[in-house]
Amino acid sequence: MRLIKDNVERIAESEAQIRKLETAGYVPLGEAGSEAKEEVKPELEKLKANELKALAKEKGIEGAASLTKDELLAVLKDVV
Repeated sequence: MRLIKDNVERIAESEAQIRKLETAGYVPLGEAGSEAKEEVKPELEKLKANELKALAKEKGIEGAASLTKDELLAVLKDVV
């Protein structure tokens, strides 16, 4: 089972691991409001490089300032 907290995902294979992660604040993926985020998801390809860098910074991605637009798109597609 995949669980998420903020931008961190964990995979738990046993009930004990699931309970431990849930105690730490993780929720099953899909219950974390990801459905609502999908509706407002910007079309990343249409954003400029500086907008992508700002979005990456907002999402807590380190070193985003030195990435190219293509690299930012690759990183952000999994985060947004």
